[in-house]
Amino acid sequence: MVFLQERETKGAVYLYLGKSVRIGKKVFKISKYLGKKSNFSKAKINEEVKKFTLEADQGAVSFIVEQVEKKYSPFAYPLSLEEIKKIEEMNLKYREIKSSLNKKDWADVKKRFISNFVFESNALEGNSLTLKNFSEIVFENRISASADLREVYDAKNSYFVFSKLFNANKEITEQFIIDLHKRLVKNIDERIGYKKIPNMILGRTLDLTPPDKVPSEMKKLLEWYDLSRRKMHPLELAFKFHHKFEMIHPFADGNGRVGRMLLNYILIKNGYYPIIIRRTQRDKYIKALRAADGRQYIPLIRFSLEKTKETYRKFFEIYYKYV
Repeated sequence: MVFLQERETKGAVYLYLGKSVRIGKKVFKISKYLGKKSNFSKAKINEEVKKFTLEADQGAVSFIVEQVEKKYSPFAYPLSLEEIKKIEEMNLKYREIKSSLNKKDWADVKKRFISNFVFESNALEGNSLTLKNFSEIVFENRISASADLREVYDAKNSYFVFSKLFNANKEITEQFIIDLHKRLVKNIDERIGYKKIPNMILGRTLDLTPPDKVPSEMKKLLEWYDLSRRKMHPLELAFKFHHKFEMIHPFADGNGRVGRMLLNYILIKNGYYPIIIRRTQRDKYIKALRAADGRQYIPLIRFSLEKTKETYRKFFEIYYKYV
């Protein structure tokens, strides 16, 4: 948010514009001298504010992109500096929304986002609740007599789990993932922990990890994650982790929901906004994962870019004009 300062010197009042920009854990202050207050009308000040906001954001994005390039390049196609710049511009605005709104307003934004994410994620798995049904169950505890109790608990559990995950900062470990799954299937499935018999993914001819090899494959996945997070762009990291997790399919049920929550948790931990994969995009999503099964990651990374841009434009962008 841009702020206007007045400073008086020798009887004259001078105007300065300023803006604080958070980059990582550091806050940078950018300022600009305008001149004597008497030379500026209200309309001219508003014009200068808009101009300064654009200049400050462009400067911040350029700095961020430089840091990202140093840390993560070379990038995996179709990630490029041009695409990363677009992501960082949107993410900078997201962080400004987050820091500028008061606590109650930001809580409302999160509540709405979590509802949309959970509703769409569960719908990808065949949950038949409408968004209205979902809201009644989660926020009003209203459950119709004809409601499928599995879908009811699915909605409640998923909302509760992702709400906690949205604000968490724990490391991703085997126990973290197992505990997440346990909370997600509470009152739905008594099969807690890794699967005991083989399972499959409908729509994908893929040999999933057999039960006896799940513990070792999960350890390998987390070793890959620890190594890759130091050199791979978070967006690529999140989606490749998601794909590798789904190939293991470590649990008897709930793998897709757990996987998409972990995908977003990786983004959140790295300072990026979470994304929504909508049920209307299921075919494209499955095709991207299927291509990655054969180590063809371009469709998956392209899909990640599309969903990142779409989530900002269709969900978060509306709030930016109010900060």
